[in-house]
Amino acid sequence: MKFPSALIIRIIGITIALMALECRADNDPPVYTGIVKPILADTCVSCHGEKKQKKRLRLDSLAAIMKGGKDGAVVVPGNVDKSDLIDRITLDLKDDDHMPPQGKPQLTDKQIKILSWWVQAGAPGDVPLSSVKMPDDVKAAIGGH
Repeated sequence: MKFPSALIIRIIGITIALMALECRADNDPPVYTGIVKPILADTCVSCHGEKKQKKRLRLDSLAAIMKGGKDGAVVVPGNVDKSDLIDRITLDLKDDDHMPPQGKPQLTDKQIKILSWWVQAGAPGDVPLSSVKMPDDVKAAIGGH
């Protein structure tokens, strides 16, 4: 069976476009689901997720984060100093209010830097990473994106 050349050209064009989108997705992830959510999933969601919500706080979705918990807001977009999330993860490990608590996997310095940047940048949702201003140290922490 012989295919018309116009059809072959369209198929090749669509294939190239899909490959370009796939490459873009890997190189320019959405800020919240591609960068922030995996950090919170690894270190916070076991106690603040769908199945368990200590202090009625969920950190498993952007909407839940913005809603806050029993004690109110945990993220104040654009203000690291007023964001309880950042305050708690940067407290001394021996402090009773430090999160995650002793004995649980702790955030790395890079993860803290990324979360602090995210809050300071206004806690953007699923916008392309390249659309948000980022200092070089945060770029390095994220992995050069």
